[in-house]
Amino acid sequence: MIIPEENISYAFKVVIIGGPGVGKTCLFNRYCFNSFDMNTKMTLGISFHSTYLRIKFDNIPHEHEKYVVNSIFDFGGQERFRPMIPKFLEGANGALLVFDLVNPSSFQQLDYWDDMLIKNAGKSNIPKLLIGSKSDLLDKTIPADIVNMDEINEFIKKKEIYSFFQTSALENYNILKVFKELTNLMLKKHKCEAIVL
Repeated sequence: MIIPEENISYAFKVVIIGGPGVGKTCLFNRYCFNSFDMNTKMTLGISFHSTYLRIKFDNIPHEHEKYVVNSIFDFGGQERFRPMIPKFLEGANGALLVFDLVNPSSFQQLDYWDDMLIKNAGKSNIPKLLIGSKSDLLDKTIPADIVNMDEINEFIKKKEIYSFFQTSALENYNILKVFKELTNLMLKKHKCEAIVL
């Protein structure tokens, strides 16, 4: 989709961060391309794609279409790519912190990723959402292997995260909702009186 420049009101940089194998690329591919591959390989370095969301201003007639363009960056979480992190996070307007709901160690890694985000994004208190991926596996997993909800709530409070979503790229569950919510938060942060349609 090509949108005329005069119809684009805002441009944001969104980063998807978290440990290796947590489902960041599946989230990225489902949202950007509406595709899902069970055999997705770990991201080598950075993947990037721009998407458009239509927004509505209270004071502009509905027929005048306006859009936000989100430049979405999916970053490989492996150790060898970590020296690239500062440049990757620089200038981010919003972030999705992703962990695997059925892999508690992936949740423990989020402290590292959030600290790196705050250190390198260049602005404090950027809109962040916590994303628990692979919700389709919850029913097939023993409770001891599922990330504890009390720990999730404690992390949200400690890290000043706006909200938490369970997602499934396989089932396309909550994917669009997550990106709309983050975009609304970024608009609000820029004191914009618009919402995503």
